Amino acid sequence: MADNGRDLAKQRVSRRRFMIMTINGVGAGTALLIAAPIVGSVLSPVFAKRKTPWVLVADISRVAVGAPTAYVVNLPTDEGWPVPPVPRTVYVVKLNLNGKVQMITLSNVCSHMQCDVHWDLNLQQFFCPCHGGLYSIEGVNIGGPPPWPLFRYEHKLVGTTLYVRNVLTGTGA
Repeated sequence: MADNGRDLAKQRVSRRRFMIMTINGVGAGTALLIAAPIVGSVLSPVFAKRKTPWVLVADISRVAVGAPTAYVVNLPTDEGWPVPPVPRTVYVVKLNLNGKVQMITLSNVCSHMQCDVHWDLNLQQFFCPCHGGLYSIEGVNIGGPPPWPLFRYEHKLVGTTLYVRNVLTGTGA
């Protein structure tokens, strides 16, 4: 019986111990209440749906097959802080592949050092003046230092009206 009395005495919580546990519990609860909104605001962009809008480029009925045509389009960015749309050059290329016309929309940014490329009529290739990078009409890197092909913008056609959005898709490789 004496052993049971000692065990009960060891199991009893002193007033001081009870107050320490209560204060620690209230502090931990308060910390969770303060941290939850902070963690939520930091992680919410990870789970947010992207709402990249379609932007009108032009009526492309007059774009000739095999002649890349440049259009400057104000593309909004949907990441980070809200900023005004950024002007970007979009090359619209119509290709005749096995009797079927296919269209691609290329970015004009070199994959080497992000310089602006342009279609060179004499070379019949996209040319980057910074370091001499060359790309085929499909945007495939064929000369110079560029490590990757030109990126393509996601696009859709409504009749002959072209729309793009600021989403870079796979490359021409």
